[in-house]
Amino acid sequence: MKEMQHASGSHGQPACAGVSGLQEVAAQGARRVAACIVSYNPGPEVRLTLCSVLPQVSTVFVIDNASSRESGVVLSELCAELGVVLTVNKENIGVAGAYNQAASMAISQGYEWMLLLDQDSAAPVGLVERLMRGIDRRERSPLPAVLCPLSIRSDPSRHQSAVPDADVAVDSCMNAGSIVRLAAWKSVGGYDEDFFMDYADHEFCFRCRDHGWGIVQVGGAVMVHTGGSPTWHRFLWRRFVTSNHSSLRRYYITRNQILFYRKYWRSDTRWVLRDTCYAVIRAVFVVLLESNKREKVNAIGAGIVDGFRGVTGKTERTHFVRT
Repeated sequence: MKEMQHASGSHGQPACAGVSGLQEVAAQGARRVAACIVSYNPGPEVRLTLCSVLPQVSTVFVIDNASSRESGVVLSELCAELGVVLTVNKENIGVAGAYNQAASMAISQGYEWMLLLDQDSAAPVGLVERLMRGIDRRERSPLPAVLCPLSIRSDPSRHQSAVPDADVAVDSCMNAGSIVRLAAWKSVGGYDEDFFMDYADHEFCFRCRDHGWGIVQVGGAVMVHTGGSPTWHRFLWRRFVTSNHSSLRRYYITRNQILFYRKYWRSDTRWVLRDTCYAVIRAVFVVLLESNKREKVNAIGAGIVDGFRGVTGKTERTHFVRT
């Protein structure tokens, strides 16, 4: 692993010109929060992600999982420009491994909380402030290990009725936009790197609950999530979205679903059954509506086989992967 730490500089106007939330000032005495962004061949949208979160946290750790040389050079220059800590891994250690890497660095620097963001998910103005209000309202048993927003897939103005105005205890939540209590991360042993990427967030939440921590969706906090390359469809009076993930990502999703179900079906059968139904529906959408159907169906089949075989970590399969 090669680590490059760019000296913290001013998050000035020129570097992030035009980004909403740049003028946001952290409240005096607020708890120190770090942020982690995991990158892999990031596009230009990573600048927006960085500029949206820089005014809201004390420091940002970017963990790059062996991007291409061209992408790596662009990312390194961007992090140097913005004064962001960049760690470059020689190989792809997965999202779970990168989160553990950043959490260890954050703890060593005295941070109590860590915000998690995808490389293409900008943090809404005031997200961290709203999430941290959740700890002020929930400082009782069980202490929350994760504070998360309501995660939606489109314009939040279309979902105002669905945004809770009070904190809600939930079973699990997505990584993107969530804040993790680093004491809880340490107490449960961090993220399970066997999951590599997909379902690492749900597995972490379930393990936290098994250890007596809570997962809290904070009222008023919203995160727009754009996983994959979503496209909207209409059938009769219903609208629904397909993610159009690559065949490799579809493999990981399917395999890790099986691994997760095998691990937790006894402790939360209802959750597993509900998620299984959603998985079947998503697979049908892949067959009916997405491109590269044969390749993705092969990936789903390989994921099912490997999930039941207990295969974990980074896959060596390549026969269904299209670059």
